[in-house]
Amino acid sequence: MRSLNTIALSKGTDKSSEIHNYCVKYEKWLPFNQLEPLTILEIGVLHGESLSTWREYYPNATIIGIDIEPSCKQYETPDKKVFVEIGSQDDADFLKEVAQKWGPFDMVLDDGSHINRHVIKSFNILIDHVKPEGIYVIEDTCTAYWEEWEGGFRHPESSIEFAKNLVDDVNFNGQLQEEFWSAHARREDLLTKQTQKKGLGIRTDIESINFLNSITIITKR
Repeated sequence: MRSLNTIALSKGTDKSSEIHNYCVKYEKWLPFNQLEPLTILEIGVLHGESLSTWREYYPNATIIGIDIEPSCKQYETPDKKVFVEIGSQDDADFLKEVAQKWGPFDMVLDDGSHINRHVIKSFNILIDHVKPEGIYVIEDTCTAYWEEWEGGFRHPESSIEFAKNLVDDVNFNGQLQEEFWSAHARREDLLTKQTQKKGLGIRTDIESINFLNSITIITKR
């Protein structure tokens, strides 16, 4: 079976080592067995190269792409379990409809508009439709630093600062254990129960966040 980067190079996607060099990183960081019957949602279809890349690399997966451009429907191949839904990632109702129709997902990959408020909005809607131990990937996070995409270095409303804030949730905001013999114990089951009991606004379902060059990978517990 060909490597993900070799496939990406042959398909012409900018995820390959020729341009962004994402696929080499994905082979290291994506947790899935290639033969698993995954359900993958990718935001952003463009010319279909990425969908075709995932189709070959994960041969037993169901792959759904979404795009605002109606012409992207041509890249749908139902006989190969590749589907395309037309709509905007800025449309909450559309995202919820897609999630209800196709979810839950093993992986959601945001390679859409890269506009920071769109990225955050999509995450907030779709993360609840990612399976336990599944992942949510945000690509091209360099745009979080660029004003053209409503970002900027340390801009408080950028997607990268949003993701940094989620690190506090991963650590349960540093809470001490209140009903366990060791106040410093880091058992997630007890911290989750305590967080929910106190009604704190902390996501208890995020296990880790990996920041790579222009990629953020969020893994669920």
